[in-house]
Amino acid sequence: MIELWELRGQNDRRYSNFSWRTRMALRHKGLSVSVQPVLLTDKASIDFSGGKTVPVIRDGARVVRDSWQIAEYLEKQYPEQPSLFGGDTGKSLCQFVNTWVDRSVVPIAFQALAGDAILVQDPTDQPHFRATVEKFTGKSPEALKEAQGKTFERLLASVDPARALLKRQAFLGGDAPCYADYSLFSVFQWARIVSPLPLLPAGDALAAWFGRVLDLHDGHARDTPAFY
Repeated sequence: MIELWELRGQNDRRYSNFSWRTRMALRHKGLSVSVQPVLLTDKASIDFSGGKTVPVIRDGARVVRDSWQIAEYLEKQYPEQPSLFGGDTGKSLCQFVNTWVDRSVVPIAFQALAGDAILVQDPTDQPHFRATVEKFTGKSPEALKEAQGKTFERLLASVDPARALLKRQAFLGGDAPCYADYSLFSVFQWARIVSPLPLLPAGDALAAWFGRVLDLHDGHARDTPAFY
């Protein structure tokens, strides 16, 4: 069984968007998983990985960290299971989407959600999270919360290319999901877990797609502590 280390907040909130990419990739592959939750400030629990961030997986003697590297490992190690990428060309396109999400979508989402996310952190982690927010945004979580409405608008505008595509097909991968879907999905799952304010308006093509991904793998992503 593969072991997965991921972040845990209050009331067992599993709020890391990067860990959700790995969670969905593991289910896509149909692999058994044992999840080990850690606090943001508990670096000792993952010292064995050689890094300070999650997700981390251990598969037998093999340890892999970073959500993209984990996806590559799973694809190579378990080729007989459903493909995450759909071949070399698909892998390149999935990596493009993953990079786009990381560089263009996540930074806006972080600003949009930080004011809510600090409230679901374990009290032990809240000072560290606050310092991280202020370092990367130059603002307090409370100031970011005041501007949340406008930041939500920026976030929704930033994903318009995906919205346009999803008006024509069920998933970014076409008729079935691929790792590109999980990369973008992770941002909206993050929002669902940390913020009580629904991010996607009803009738949005992204909202319909998000519901479809929530229902994948026997509703695995839907069945987690969240606000909605």
